[in-house]
Amino acid sequence: MVEYAQPAVDIFRYPYAEELGVDESPDRQQAARRFRWWEGVVAVLIVVVGVGAGLAGLRWALFEWIDRSMLPHTYESVDSATGMAERMGLILVDGDDVVYGEVTSAFPDSNAYLVVVTPSADRLAQLLDRSGFPPPTSVTPDSFGVGSHKGHGPAPSATLVRSEQWRSTNFLTAIWDPIRDPRRVYISATQT
Repeated sequence: MVEYAQPAVDIFRYPYAEELGVDESPDRQQAARRFRWWEGVVAVLIVVVGVGAGLAGLRWALFEWIDRSMLPHTYESVDSATGMAERMGLILVDGDDVVYGEVTSAFPDSNAYLVVVTPSADRLAQLLDRSGFPPPTSVTPDSFGVGSHKGHGPAPSATLVRSEQWRSTNFLTAIWDPIRDPRRVYISATQT
């Protein structure tokens, strides 16, 4: 066995070992020196694993937050849908009753869907005119948006008409049936 020279001051010696009756024999000191380096290795491993887990958790949380904000979220809200459509150019007045509203919030495009009931067919024409919609064109039943929105869209009909307008990055679409239901209009507002 190799003998190691004892340092002038034994840094591994417990200062009050004799008073407390702790065994401080050379074999015990050598065992303490031999296993003392494991404590350092364990401490370093704990720090490395902790930092790695912390970074992985931070990365996961950040990507979850970014993904969540980019995925579409659809919810029913008459007030939110009305507000979004009005910011895009829809002009409602007293008597124009929004009976259904749905908002789909997504990055970079968001949209709102409204079902508006007016007191008369003339008031519907005034609503469309106030909001700057051009004259309507006929709609086929397989057109985009017809019959969608969980049962809140127009029923397929040969008399459906459609009017669309662009304003900068805002797109408004109005679909209605002037023969079967002349007071109800289905508005889709998309912001790109």
